[in-house]
Amino acid sequence: MKHSKTIEKYSWTTKELWRDIVNLDYDSLVELFDVLTIEFAKDSVHDLELKHPQVSEKLINIANRLKDILEKDVKPLADLCRWYNQRGEV
Repeated sequence: MKHSKTIEKYSWTTKELWRDIVNLDYDSLVELFDVLTIEFAKDSVHDLELKHPQVSEKLINIANRLKDILEKDVKPLADLCRWYNQRGEV
């Protein structure tokens, strides 16, 4: 797989893209971290099949850490902020 330095479907700079991602609502960030976790794990399997064990190991480590961050921080943050938003609407 050839990894791109830019996202062709996105016409702004990657810095602007990262900023837009950070500004997403926290429930959307939960989804993003979930997708990233899954995709890094899939890439790990693929690199193992390509006989790239060191790359595979790094990718699965990233997937595992992302999953840990998702469970320990991102999901609780989304729950907390959802509660704040609901409270503010009452």
